[in-house]
Amino acid sequence: MKPRTSRDIPAVKLADLRQDLVTRQLDDLNVLSEALVAALNENDDVRTGIVRASMDRFARAMGWSRDRCLSAIAAYAKEHAEFDDDLFAPAFILKSIAPEDTRTADILGALSDDARALLVRILS
Repeated sequence: MKPRTSRDIPAVKLADLRQDLVTRQLDDLNVLSEALVAALNENDDVRTGIVRASMDRFARAMGWSRDRCLSAIAAYAKEHAEFDDDLFAPAFILKSIAPEDTRTADILGALSDDARALLVRILS
């Protein structure tokens, strides 16, 4: 039996799979941001470094498929617009992989003050 490739899967199905993957990654990244806040508040430099490294891996991985991830990230942000703290993950990723994209500015503008302050703190 021949293994399936992305060429064997309809484009709509691929887009759904990509959205599911990006959603899971962004949800995980939002959880990591909570762990980061705890580590920062406790002045735990070791834990802060470990969490930051994990967050950077998410950004690096999404950067490898940047153009394919951008619309899924924007869709996630639109779906979570009422929960501005949930916008931390898409803002972090977009600021890391697509700082010039107009969607990045839109999401940054929708962040809560706390999420924006965390983003500035870790990306400075």
